[in-house]
Amino acid sequence: MRSVLIGAACAMLLAGRPCAVGAQQATAAQRDSIRADSARREAQRLKTVVVTGTRLTDVDERIPAQVEAIDLLHASPGPDASFRSLEQLPGVTLYNDQGSRLQPELEVRGFTISPIVGTPQGVSVFLDGVRINEPDAQEVNFDLLPMAAVDHAELVRGSQALFGRNSLGGALLFFTKRGTGTPSADVELSGGSFGQRVGTVSAGGVAHGIDGFVMASGSDEDGWRDATGARTRQVFATLGHRSQSGGADTSDVALSVLYAHDKIYEAGSLPESWIDINPRLNYTPGDFFAPDLVQLSLRGFRGAWGGVLRGTAYFRRNDIEQFNGNVPPPNTDAFIANRSGGGTVEWTRPVFLGTLPTALTIGGEYSRENVNFRLVNVETGVPDTVATLAVVHQDNAAAYAQAVVNITPRLSATVALREDYVHLPYRDELNPTNNGTSSYDRLSPFAGLTMRFSDDLRGFVAYKSAFRAPAPLELACASPDAPCALPSALGADPALKPVTTHDYEAGFDLDLPNHTSVDVDGFWTDVVNDIVFASPNLTAVYFVNIPRSRRAGIEMSAQTALPAGGRLFGSYSYVASTYQGTVQIATSDTNPEPVRPGDQFPSSPRHRGRAGIGFTRVVGSTAIDATFDVRAYSSQYLRGDEANRHPPIPGYAVSGLGLRADVSRYQVRLLVDNIFNSSYKTFGIIAQNSLGPPGSPPPTGNDVDGPLENFYSPAFPRSIVLSVSARF
Repeated sequence: MRSVLIGAACAMLLAGRPCAVGAQQATAAQRDSIRADSARREAQRLKTVVVTGTRLTDVDERIPAQVEAIDLLHASPGPDASFRSLEQLPGVTLYNDQGSRLQPELEVRGFTISPIVGTPQGVSVFLDGVRINEPDAQEVNFDLLPMAAVDHAELVRGSQALFGRNSLGGALLFFTKRGTGTPSADVELSGGSFGQRVGTVSAGGVAHGIDGFVMASGSDEDGWRDATGARTRQVFATLGHRSQSGGADTSDVALSVLYAHDKIYEAGSLPESWIDINPRLNYTPGDFFAPDLVQLSLRGFRGAWGGVLRGTAYFRRNDIEQFNGNVPPPNTDAFIANRSGGGTVEWTRPVFLGTLPTALTIGGEYSRENVNFRLVNVETGVPDTVATLAVVHQDNAAAYAQAVVNITPRLSATVALREDYVHLPYRDELNPTNNGTSSYDRLSPFAGLTMRFSDDLRGFVAYKSAFRAPAPLELACASPDAPCALPSALGADPALKPVTTHDYEAGFDLDLPNHTSVDVDGFWTDVVNDIVFASPNLTAVYFVNIPRSRRAGIEMSAQTALPAGGRLFGSYSYVASTYQGTVQIATSDTNPEPVRPGDQFPSSPRHRGRAGIGFTRVVGSTAIDATFDVRAYSSQYLRGDEANRHPPIPGYAVSGLGLRADVSRYQVRLLVDNIFNSSYKTFGIIAQNSLGPPGSPPPTGNDVDGPLENFYSPAFPRSIVLSVSARF
């Protein structure tokens, strides 16, 4: 994004950078022009982008899908920027199982995207075209995303054949910055509630045809609850070269390197009786998550055979230590070594289908994912024992093709096919009799129509399908007769079936005068062989297929510009995530009942909404932006109450405020979340409280008996963050 100067004042407050303002004051006419331009740009930024493209490209308006640009401008600085931005979108909810600010779980159209090993994952995530779902369980570690280096991001909603495995509820795409124009450097420092401290430096530019960008960021926090501090460290760099002709890029190549090392202490959920005494308590203090990541990626494109050839190659190494305090003991210390590498190549060319102009894309991808599990039981007074020592060498291959056919100047049709093959051998190095191999393949189609009725109205209809093979961890923990005390005991259990979806979707977007836009999207997704986890007690789980489930709903958003630089925005979504068959799922409940058709999935509110107001003003040489919003969510059932027989977690509303001022090369931001310090819960599970009241002596041996109780994750109280940045 570029800064645009009108006279002496900056007209691009919303460009995400400190503004350059000269010594001379802007005139009244200039300030009015600035306000109008800022309001127009903000309305355009807020507007939903209902476009998408190929596996490796940006968007194409002709394709029938709902894609939304993610607002990174108003996100808080630091490693939470990704999910804080995502929760502003229609139909996206956030809940916190681990009690750590940096490890939330998000739900998109009823499918989960989570950093928690053991949560079935239904959304794929890409950084510059590289899949970053971890090989062991397909989880996504938001804290490892280099958000200070991200230029823009998009959420592609619904089943997505082109993006492959895990793209059931959608695909999340992040694209990093490149060096551009005159060399510059940025420094940002921020601090806030609960000991939050973030420092980031970045620099970029172009010299002798070579562009470069580098970023280093670190954060520390004490945490709100007991023993929930966190430390994150990141370094990201890109070096690239573009060739141009006639002002357009004709070829490009870029090499990126990412290193991240974090340590996050976790609290988990609390028995309701403990929350009544003190919601800051930690049920099993000492739990932590410590990843060490290195990722290298090479990407580029060039003209070839009358079209454009694009490619991405990568290597990714993530060594993770996850320590869990268990009740009763032993505790578990997991050491997971994830290694993955591979690449994607695609070729796009304009052709004619008869007399109809057509954009044809053909591509393929391959990756090798190696996972080493070493899980150790740790108990006071007892020598450590290795409970699991296993290796998985997984091969993933895919081929895909897409054609976008212009039937008329206003009507286009899109058809696509993707074939996936997954080969997953499990090798138990302690007990070879547990060895097993699973293979999966799936042909996923996509077809739809896009109609542009006028320059202001576009509609689309589509049928889509997607595929998810079971993750190695799910396959190794799929026996109800031997549930896993995650992550301490894996084996080659009965093979799970792959998950497939059949997704029907229709929507429209409408642009009206006064920078007003309305977007409406309806979807109906039937899921076959959904994978869910059953939890017979607080620390033991296993994974199981359920024959049929469904995600169906509607997502709506609207925004409009107001006089004097103001703006209004709002969204509402209805998402029904339901079981569509009768099945018994193990829980801690002593009197469990089977789920029946129409029962709602736990941790999934049906109603979600957001409304807000903002304004942009220029006062003298200072540009000011302010936003106030309220997010509201309906009730949701507890995990362990899949049959919906117990009172749900009550719905809640939470508000936020953002203030921003730009003057010269400096920028100041103030972000306040949960302004009114509301007390609410975002997650709950039914389990035995084996520890009893706070301060009771711990249980001994294998005693897991305890009163059945609702465990909750209390939401964070009011949080204030102040940041100051400068450009040089």
